[in-house]
Amino acid sequence: MVSYGGERTCVLADAYTVAEWALYVFAALALVALAAIVFRLARKPRKHVLAPALVFVLTGAFFLGSLFFLRTRIETVRLNTISQVGLEVGHDGLRTNALVYSTQVSLTAALKVPGFLGHITSYLVHKTTDVNTQVAVYGLINFATIDAKAATVNRQLRTIMLSLPDPEVGKNTTYISAVNGVQEKEGPITALATGISGFVGSLFHLPVVSVNTAPELALAEARALKRAQGSVALSTCGKEEIVRQLTGIFHLVPAYQGYSVIVHWPVPPDRKIDCAALQGDFLRSGG
Repeated sequence: MVSYGGERTCVLADAYTVAEWALYVFAALALVALAAIVFRLARKPRKHVLAPALVFVLTGAFFLGSLFFLRTRIETVRLNTISQVGLEVGHDGLRTNALVYSTQVSLTAALKVPGFLGHITSYLVHKTTDVNTQVAVYGLINFATIDAKAATVNRQLRTIMLSLPDPEVGKNTTYISAVNGVQEKEGPITALATGISGFVGSLFHLPVVSVNTAPELALAEARALKRAQGSVALSTCGKEEIVRQLTGIFHLVPAYQGYSVIVHWPVPPDRKIDCAALQGDFLRSGG
């Protein structure tokens, strides 16, 4: 079912098409009437020119009316005047879907001494933490950047065109989406010390095992970010997602229901990327 706003925009687009044709028709009729006036005035005896003069005035008026009406088909709209953009005020801006990277990180803490004994002590006294995690990386266009932009609305073609910067990918656009496993490996002396301290701690109801994975998770995010910054898939599919979000925002405005949103990017999307086939690698970056 088509909404009232959608029907109205369709009728308006048809009206612009009719006005475009009418412009040429009225122009032709006005020229014919003008030629008739000149012809009648040039003949002797001169004939009345009232009828062609009325036709000239009427067709000229309709021509100017059609011309001014057609000038309204293009308008410029600043995005900060679209109140529906404010529905996203809880976020930093327009987000792309997040590309998920499976990352395994290992960090080892060992006792280091100079010389040959260093190999022995590293074996006897060490702790290695392995973390298997999934890191999500998304692109972001800040709303401060969006608000300053203007869109060109073509009422006849029912299109909204605007230029936007490429989504930014940085350390603030990553997060841990899942931790699939944490393992700790210890040297013989480290394991013995851990067992003794765990036994003593249990007597006082203290935690037997305490694992701090913050360094590993930070390293995993850094590695995923490095991979994402060169990802053509994230760039292309992210831009497609932002266009979809903007289309939804504009469609909340009754006057723009059914309009297509066209975005010009500094780096055009790669049309060879099949984003539909890559949906399994992405997840919604809400929050």
